[in-house]
This record gives sequence, C-alpha cells and structure tokens, in this order.
Amino acid sequence: MSRRLTVEADGGSRGNPGVAGYGALVRDTETGALLAERAEPLGKASNNVAEYRGLIAGLTAAHAIDPGAVVLVRMDSKLVVEQMAGRWKIKHEDMRRLALEARDVVEAIRAAGGAVRYEWIPRAENKDADALSNDGMDGLTVHRDHEGGASSGEADAAGGDDEASGGAACAPVPRRDGTPVRVVLVTEAEGSAAQQAARSVERLLGGAPRCLLEAGTEASTETAAEVGDALGVDAVVDAAWASAAGAPTAWERVVSRGGTTVVVCPAAVVQAALGHVLGMPAERHDRLAAAPGSLTGVEVWTGGDVSVAFTNRT
Repeated sequence: MSRRLTVEADGGSRGNPGVAGYGALVRDTETGALLAERAEPLGKASNNVAEYRGLIAGLTAAHAIDPGAVVLVRMDSKLVVEQMAGRWKIKHEDMRRLALEARDVVEAIRAAGGAVRYEWIPRAENKDADALSNDGMDGLTVHRDHEGGASSGEADAAGGDDEASGGAACAPVPRRDGTPVRVVLVTEAEGSAAQQAARSVERLLGGAPRCLLEAGTEASTETAAEVGDALGVDAVVDAAWASAAGAPTAWERVVSRGGTTVVVCPAAVVQAALGHVLGMPAERHDRLAAAPGSLTGVEVWTGGDVSVAFTNRT
C-alpha cells in the first residue's frame, strides 16, 4: 500500500513584487508526523512565483521521502491549486514555466505508482507553511528532514524573564518545534556605514517590526536609531551588550526570549557572542570578522542546535 503524505506550501512577497520567499513542509497523512521542512529566500519576486516555488519544494521533498506516495497538496493559493488541477488556464510565462516544473515532479511521483491531488484551504489553516515562507522572506534557508517524524504539535516552553533581561522590554515568544530563535547581530557604525547597516537589515527582514536591542554606546545608539527608523521599531538599551565579557549572558537571555531579535553592539561583542555560539576559546574571538555596519545571523533550534546563517554581511 502506498504511503500517504500531505504537502503544505506557501509563498509570499513583501511588496509584490518585493522581498519574496517560500515555505513548505511534508507530513505523514495518517499520523500527522512532521517529516520535512523547506524555506528559501527568492530575492525580488511576486507572490505567485513564491507560491509556485513553495509547491515545487514541497513536492520534491515528498518525492524524496517516498517516490510512489499518494500526495495531498494543501495550499491557500486558489490560483496555484486551480491551475495545477487543470481548471484554470495559465497565461503568465513565469507561472507556465513553474507549473511545468511542478508537473515534472508530479509525473515522477505518478510514474513510481503514486498520485497527487490538490486542496485549497483558508490561510488560517496554513500557518505552519506561512511561518516557513516568512523565514524565507527573512533571508533564511531551511532544509530539515525529521527522521521518523516529529509531531508538529510539540512545543518548547522556553521563555524569557523580563526582570532578568537588563530592562530589555521585549516580550517572550512561544517556541514551537521546528521554529528557530533568530538573532541578527549588527556591528555598530557611524555616518554612512550606520545608514548602510539599516538598509541591510531592512532588506533582510523585509521591513517587518522586530525586537531591537542596542548596547548603549554612542556608535550603537546611532546605528540602532537608523535601524529602528528602517524597521519602524524603537530600540531598547541592554548594557550587557556593551562588553565582550557580558556577551555570553546577554546571548542566552535573547535566545530564551525567543522570536527574532536584532542586536546592535561593538565589533568585539559581536565576535564574543559568535565565538560563544561556536564554542571558540576567548583568545581566538578576534579571528572572526565583524566590519562596521556588518550583519551576522544565527538561528537556534529547539533542543539547542545552532546554525550560523551568515557572518560579516554588508
């Protein structure tokens, strides 16, 4: 008997066309177990392109799990569902090319004895794929396969303590299984370098509001003001980010708080925080690059796994 898999896929664009990304996941239809997660940034693209790219990623992941599976694709894009089901014509060249790419994967599944059908669902029922597509729009690439499948309903109860946070008024965010805590470290700068850093953060996060901390030094305050204006959020001073010695403790507080946090701090503190994440001896931290106004991105997964997404990005 063929294995039954469910693909949930989504895509989005902040601007349409604008900063785009897709997300997709695969579940075991019978048990609900989470088997695979995918997300990727697409640069500047339309919503529909991102939706199709999410579909292709989900189908490809399902085919890798079981080439002959019976696959149910659930999406909140009426356009993609109706076009892939053959009920609506595909007029746009980009859509036609992507639909053909998706159909190639479908044909491979059918050739192995499987089948694919499509179901439109309201956006409220597609929250997990939507979260992954936002990861993509935030500039993050996700490629996770869950051996045996982890239940999508499990959650980590980690949260922050506002009194222990050095006055940083950023509320804790629940951490669901499969959703990382994200920290973007911005090396403080002055003048045009600070403005460039703000533009880089805005491109990375798509202008969405995020928790913004700054070390309280003169340069970090200037940089954080530029970043805050770009993101539409107010910066909160957390003096623990002003010294390399305080970086490990400050880092653990941010991680326990959850969600996505942007931290503006001196270069030596960026090096210390990244060195702490990588388990490097303190005497080697200065080997890590942290140019003025550069960005360093780190993801921390439930269970403590850490991924350094990028360093010294300008």
